Amino acid sequence: MSTRDDPVPVTVLSGYLGAGKTTLVNRLLADPQGHDIAVIVNDMGEVNIDAELLAAGTDDDGIVDLSNGCICCRLQDDLLSEATRLAESREFDYLVVEASGISEPIPIARTFTVGTDGGDADPTERFSLDTMVTVLDSYGFWKEFDTGSSAPEEPDPDRPLADVLVEGVEFCDVLLMNKCDMVPDDALDEIESFVRTLGPRAEVVRTTHADVDPGTVLGTGRFDIGAAMESPGWKRELAGSEGDDPDGGHTHHESVAETHGVSSFVYRQRRPFHPERFRAWLDEWSGDVIRAKGFFSLAGRDGSVMGLSQAGPSVQAGPIGAWDDDDPETRLVFIGRSLDETGMVEELDACLATDAELREGGLADPFPDTEPRGESR
Repeated sequence: MSTRDDPVPVTVLSGYLGAGKTTLVNRLLADPQGHDIAVIVNDMGEVNIDAELLAAGTDDDGIVDLSNGCICCRLQDDLLSEATRLAESREFDYLVVEASGISEPIPIARTFTVGTDGGDADPTERFSLDTMVTVLDSYGFWKEFDTGSSAPEEPDPDRPLADVLVEGVEFCDVLLMNKCDMVPDDALDEIESFVRTLGPRAEVVRTTHADVDPGTVLGTGRFDIGAAMESPGWKRELAGSEGDDPDGGHTHHESVAETHGVSSFVYRQRRPFHPERFRAWLDEWSGDVIRAKGFFSLAGRDGSVMGLSQAGPSVQAGPIGAWDDDDPETRLVFIGRSLDETGMVEELDACLATDAELREGGLADPFPDTEPRGESR
């Protein structure tokens, strides 16, 4: 157990609405394994139902309610100030933060490691981020990426369900595949293959009703900000493709081993895309693509790096910066089920601008002029 002067270890729980985060917190409070736990609960509504559920039948002196906002953006300063206030008013040796159902895990991790723009205090003097946990609604993941149908109600149109699910998988130390009792065994194997591809460094545990040994999510020491930022499967694929096309001007793609039908490949090309043809392809591409990410070169925007981020039915594409000294080059990674790599490469090649089109110029461009925001197709 830590002493009063030691930084308090922190576990952050992320996951979509109804994934089972509150059930997990209740389990941790019931069996803290020797820890004296304090809890901060974030909710998007004006009334934090989760905090009320947690406080029922417990000593709620160690439960803080952060309502009417999201701790990954507008409530970042409140998160640190409330955690600090809690530490000054009550002795505890472990802090558990339950994020809202649409929170982004990366900003929360940064809050506990480097602080916020609005604060001067160094959070690492009082807190030590120990474990980022994502509770995955396995049934929701299966429905979203198998049929393309989203949840009936989405609280934030700028944060589509598919984005929330994928980002949680890509940035975590421990991933609990919850609600496994609601998904067929063969589908569970496929889901696990996807999450291990998307988040290759995470420990993956299958659960029902968030029933897991507390030691799986408390005091693991697994968090590493550098490794976490570099861990997504798409980043590894892009990094692995560097230098594979020394001559340039040609598509290079490579496959990774398939497991339960899950595969990925990288598309590289120096010739820019024709704006209208590539936009049309993005609107019509196969539902078998679960995740695509990277950057591309677009005819007519010689100086702009165009970014692509896709998760299921959610597609974001638009300018994200300027090319460095290197020549513009498209590098896109695709992850999906039983991908027709050859067919996709042929379709992408058909979207490239021809020499005549590049000489003529003046191509219609349907892509936004500002950084991309989420849109569903």
